Order: sequence, then C-alpha cells, then structure tokens
Amino acid sequence: MREKVRRIFADAIQRAVALGELPPEASSREFAVDTPRNPEHGDFAVNAAMILARLAGKPPREVADLILRHLADDEGLFASTEVAGPGFVNVRLDPAYFIRELRRVEEEGERFGCVDVGKGERVLVEYVSANPTGPMHVGHGRGAVTGDALARILSAAGYDVTREYYVNDAGGQVTALARSVWIRAREIYRETHPDAVFAEGPTELGEDDYKGEYIKDVARVVMAGWGEKETEEILSGPFEPHRDRIAREAVRVVLREMIEPDLEKLGIRFDSWFFESSLHESKAVERAIEDLERRGFVTAKVLPPPKGFERDESEAEDRPQLVFLSTQFGDDADRPLRKADGSYTYFAGDVAYHWNKLQRGYSRLINVWGADHGGYVPRVKAAIQAMGRPADALEVILVQMVNLLKDGQPVKMGKRSGNFIRLRWLLDEVGPDAVRVFFLMRRHDAMLDFDVDLAREQSRDNPVFYVQYGHARCASILRKAVEAGLPRPGYRPEHAKYLTMPEELELAKRILAFPEIVAGAAKAREPHRIVFFVQELTALFQHYYEVGKRQGEKVISDDLEKSAARLYLIACMKRVFANALGLLGVSAPERMERAEEEGE
Repeated sequence: MREKVRRIFADAIQRAVALGELPPEASSREFAVDTPRNPEHGDFAVNAAMILARLAGKPPREVADLILRHLADDEGLFASTEVAGPGFVNVRLDPAYFIRELRRVEEEGERFGCVDVGKGERVLVEYVSANPTGPMHVGHGRGAVTGDALARILSAAGYDVTREYYVNDAGGQVTALARSVWIRAREIYRETHPDAVFAEGPTELGEDDYKGEYIKDVARVVMAGWGEKETEEILSGPFEPHRDRIAREAVRVVLREMIEPDLEKLGIRFDSWFFESSLHESKAVERAIEDLERRGFVTAKVLPPPKGFERDESEAEDRPQLVFLSTQFGDDADRPLRKADGSYTYFAGDVAYHWNKLQRGYSRLINVWGADHGGYVPRVKAAIQAMGRPADALEVILVQMVNLLKDGQPVKMGKRSGNFIRLRWLLDEVGPDAVRVFFLMRRHDAMLDFDVDLAREQSRDNPVFYVQYGHARCASILRKAVEAGLPRPGYRPEHAKYLTMPEELELAKRILAFPEIVAGAAKAREPHRIVFFVQELTALFQHYYEVGKRQGEKVISDDLEKSAARLYLIACMKRVFANALGLLGVSAPERMERAEEEGE
C-alpha cells in the first residue's frame, strides 16, 4: 500500500512537470511516505511538497496543493487527503480498500509476504561454521538460527540465496583435535590391552588439546573403523605419520555425530558444505595470493611480533613474511599471509575462501559470526576491496552471546562438553521452536538472557507460546465454524459492509503490512522484526477478541453474512501467521490447549 501511495503521488508530480508547473528535476526527486505516529493524522504522511519546495521556488503548502490537484486515485484508495503542518500531505485510506485488498492473502497463499527487493541478486550466506572439533555450543546455536532465518527472509524478499557452512578442517585446531583423539584412543586401548607398549609420543593432553570427555566418544568411533592390527600400529608408534588420517576421520565423526544432528533438529540445512582443506588441495590459496600480488597489495617484509607475544626463537628476525597490505584499506596493521617458514596463516585461508566466493559469481557475501570475531572484520573487508570489490560487498552479522538461566541461576557448564553448554542439551530441555524464538526475539547484536524455565511454560508470559498462540487460535475458530456447518471462508465484496469495527480494520491493515515487514527485515538484515510482527498481530487479535466479547460481537453468530466476513478475516490472519512463522523456522500448530479453550 505504501508503494501504491508513492506511485500515485509520483504520477501527480509527473503530470505537474509535464504541464510546466514543476521543474523537470522534480520527477526524479525521492520523497518519503511515512506512517504518522498519531493515527489521527491518517494512514500515511507524504513529504513530497517539502522536498520540492526549494526546487519549485514556492512555499511547501502551495506545492502540496499543486500536487493534490493532479492526484488520480483510480483504484479508490484514498478516503481523504489534507495538507498539514509545514507542508505534509496526510492521507487516509478508504476502509473498504483494506478489506478488498485481503483478497491478495487468499490468492497468494504461501507466497503472501514475498517481495522483490532483492531483484534476484546472488547472495551467499555463510553461517554456523563452528570448528569441527567438538559439539555445537549455545552460542553457535544463536548464530545458526540467526543465519537460517535471515536466509529464509532474503529468499522471500527476492534474493537468490545460497546457504553455506565453512568447515575449518585445516590448521592448528584440527591438528590439536587429532592429537587429542590419538591420546584418548591410547587410553581406551590400554583399558583392554594393559600390557600394550607405546614406543613414543605424549601420554597426557597438553594445554592446547581438547579436554572434553566427548573426545573419548570421537576416539571410540574412529577406532571402530580400524582393524585390530591397524589399531596397534597407529597407537603404538609416533603420532605424526598418522596425523592427517586421524584428523580427517575425527572431523568426519564430529560433523556426522555431533554437529549435523543438532542442525537437523533445529530444521537447518545447507546448500553447500565448503571444506577449508579444498582450498589448499586445489591451490586456491596460492592463486588468491597471486591475484593480490598482481594488484600490488602483497609484499615480503619483516613484521614485528604481535603485541604481547615474543618472536619464536626458531624464526630469525630478518626472515621476511609474505604480507597483505591491509593498512591501505584502513586496517590498523598489515596482515601476514605466509610465515617465514613457508606455511600459510589462518588469514591466508580466509582470504582464499572469500576470493573463491567471488569467483563463484556472488555479488553479495553475508557472514554470520560470533561477536568475538568483530576485530577480524576490517582485514577481511580490506581483502574484499583489494580484490576490486566495494567493502560493502561483504556484510558481517555479529551475534552476541547467550546467558542461560535455570531456576533463576546461570546454567553450569558440563564436563563432558569441555567447558561449554551444548546446544543439544538446550534443544532437549525446551525443544527447537523455543530455541529459535528465544534466539530471534532480540536483535542479533544484543546480549540475550535465555530463561529455560520460562521457555517451557504454557502461558502468555512465554514468548514462544505467545508467538504460536495466534495461529492455533485462528485454527480453533475455523474448526468451530466447520462444526457449525458454515461454508469455507472466501472473499466477497460485501465483506466490507460487515467488517466495520475499528479493531477489524486495524487487523486488516496489519495483515496487509506483512510484505512491507518482510522487505524491511531483509533490507536491514534483522530477523527479529518478524518476531515483533507476530507478537503485535497476536496482541491486536487478542484485543479484538476481548472487545468483541464485551460488546456481544462474536466471530460466529446468527448473522451469517457477518460471520462469513469475520471468518474470512480470521482465515487471512491464520495464513499470515503461518507464513511469518515459516520465515522464522518455527512450527505453526493447529492445536494448543489454551487456544482451544479460548476459541470456544
């Protein structure tokens, strides 16, 4: 509706330009169509006259009157227009128009709410990307849900979206995983082979190794794939000859047994699982660095050790490293790509990964990272610019941490997890719908307190219950209508005569605002806006129901025409609830006990 109002005013301005009443430049000037804070001022306030006043050399109110003379409202959209204040045009829409427009909900069905602000732009959304070194923790879960909901919303908004998980299966953390699994495997083997002799290698986990009890689970699964003789050979000798194999098998076990099941339970699936190791195997790291060298942004230089660190004694001070000149793009330091010993840095792999994304033809890259990665953003954006793309081709969504509360106290970490709270524990405690709603009901960059007890309540105090309640209540009312023998709700022009309560009009307006809400959430990259929309629509529905009860205005009554109109409004609302919940990845229940009771 906002866009229709904008078009009507733009056409009026164009007609004034054609008649010489406004200068030609007026037709290209942008103006705002806003919703007034005070509903008494109308449905929309248009500031076109104030934008064009100086250009036209006339007072804003005079320009506003000129525009109004040329308005052509062929659809019967406007009930009234008036010039207000310094030159705003307040617009009131015809109440019957809102009821007529509800036909779109019925006609578009599951597609209602879909818009085309993305224009088919190819977007790669990379999220979760938890290191494959252990189970997912609660912080990973919030990033997973945020990324998944954002991908759903962008798809509904007309973007061509690919969902990707970046598997960091190379580097020091994977070596530490392999060593940890190997040491734990030795411990397990010794339990059944007490006389086994281990020739060399560590027998206890080191400072950088993974100490969670889950490592034993990984070790058992890895060992199950070895034969008896092979097991003895791998465990009795040195670690290094078997490092890569153990790393590869351990990563596969963590992904298959720990990470993928949790994501599946959350309803999260990826179009692509991209392995960091493939960048090294395909020589993409070298090619990406060569590309930056050709562009003049890579050089060999001696870098001082990072602040707070001493230089490794094995590294001579005069041995240069291969360095990316990220300070040329506003970063606070140049970043090493290849160490003096010839090995590549973690950052080199990240440069190659983003270079690969661009090579695959994506014009926009969206990364969902934990807030602790905020300092990493400038250097990656610098790399994007060095590759010849604008800095905003990469957007990084930083997701804040989650504080879990149970019985009013912080939830303690579990030993088996290794000093973090497993996402699976939370999923088992409250279920995937509750996890998703709680993670999405605040902006991603705001800290979140997750009250486990509240998430399990069946009351309106529970945000999850309240988000799903509206849909279930609509379903309950529609079932009662079927039981009463009423026909399936459908649009009829005369509905506008019966939907005259102010609360009914407000519901219709809010239903029809859903596409605009989706567009706004997509543009701002803010999934929580959909949660707010559902909560507001539920509150309006509840208010309508209570006012009707006080005034003796039931949805289903002896007045069949009025009942048909109200049931149509309820059916449209149910569809919008379902579509909105679908964007959040939350189920839309047909039955909830409280909704059944109140539906009666």
